[in-house]
Amino acid sequence: MTARAGTCLALALLAGCATLPADPPATLTGIRFAPATLPEGVRQSNRDLAEDFLDLTFALENGEELPVLLRYEEPVRVYMDSPELAYYEPDLAQLLSRIRTEAGIDIARVRDPAKARIFIEAVPSREIASVFPTAACFIAPGERNWRGFRARAAETHPRWAAQRALGEAAIFLPPDATPQDTRDCLAEEITQALGPANDLYRLPDSIWNDDNFHGMATRFDMTILRTLYQPEFRSGMTRDEVAAVLPRVLARTNPMGRSLPRRPRAPESRVWAGAIEAAQDARVDRADRIDAGLLATGVAAEMRPPDQRLGVARLALGRAALSRDPVFAAQQFADAYAEFRDEFGTRDIRTAQAGVHLAALALGAGDHDAAIRLADRHIPDAIAFQNAILVASFLTLKADALAATGAESEAAEARLDSLRWARYGFGDIDGALAREQIALAASMPAPRN
Repeated sequence: MTARAGTCLALALLAGCATLPADPPATLTGIRFAPATLPEGVRQSNRDLAEDFLDLTFALENGEELPVLLRYEEPVRVYMDSPELAYYEPDLAQLLSRIRTEAGIDIARVRDPAKARIFIEAVPSREIASVFPTAACFIAPGERNWRGFRARAAETHPRWAAQRALGEAAIFLPPDATPQDTRDCLAEEITQALGPANDLYRLPDSIWNDDNFHGMATRFDMTILRTLYQPEFRSGMTRDEVAAVLPRVLARTNPMGRSLPRRPRAPESRVWAGAIEAAQDARVDRADRIDAGLLATGVAAEMRPPDQRLGVARLALGRAALSRDPVFAAQQFADAYAEFRDEFGTRDIRTAQAGVHLAALALGAGDHDAAIRLADRHIPDAIAFQNAILVASFLTLKADALAATGAESEAAEARLDSLRWARYGFGDIDGALAREQIALAASMPAPRN
């Protein structure tokens, strides 16, 4: 289950997530991310990776434990026939190709539903919200379609914990969400439908993390999937049985992790998870969101060692407090940027997410050169991590900074590019969200170093 409400960043801070009309392709201008194939393996101790593997495959995000390992024991065939999802057929093809290449799983699309195991169906957002108010999309094990799912009483729905092997499953996607959100949902739900059903906030580089920083499956995710589908494993194995052979399997699927030492890691925190979800929930009163952001920041600061959750909390707190205390919000953004940069470097999606706020602050303070430098530094990262909202945000800020310096032709080019990416990212058809954010940025002081 994916909650994508928190992905509306930067330009959508005040206005919230805009959605495209019911016919997304009619409003787009050809923006689509290029196919990507990532290198195999992760630079992470296999002992840490084993812990992550077990937590992803033997538990759910609600805390429920799964008694046995779940995966497909036969080739996986995927059926998607909703006309409303036709625009996403290339995205589905690219994703399945990555899973075959990077994870080694026999998975393909079929046109005959009788041959399928995973069924993808378009369901309007309001109908999804009637079942799971905070979810943008979700997987239903043991189902084939929305009609069958809704026909069952809630208490009779098949449960993950009752499965002994993966069989049929339905994925429900919102065709009326933005192309970015729908495509991100597609990536997360299909990869989780293959077995790793849990979401863990402690994972820094995974699409299976409800902080929503990653919209595409990462090298970590593909390593987990490749490991899950090794011949040593089979559906129905207990956690202890899996743990006994896991080190040997990981030595083969992630050889670079064999000699790396373990890193101290703070565990999952239910308190932090609840606080960050409230801080990012637009339906929550702003004062309560600020309080939740303060709690999330405090809890994350006390983790030993602190990790990316502190920066995530600072960003959420800064966004919640932006209109009430812009000086305080500016400091949260600056601190988050520094923490992400020090931990992950400048070529990272988290650093870029914080950097877009610093670019807005620089523009508002009249430091046009700094705004342009930040945009030029992080636009390649936003594209590499396939985040159209972030690309549009940086391009909008760069366009205004260029215009302020008199570079009108360059500004016009950047502005046109920003609108093309915005239409894909969050349906900002006429630039209204961008103009509103820039107006706010102009009233904000620059952060102190």
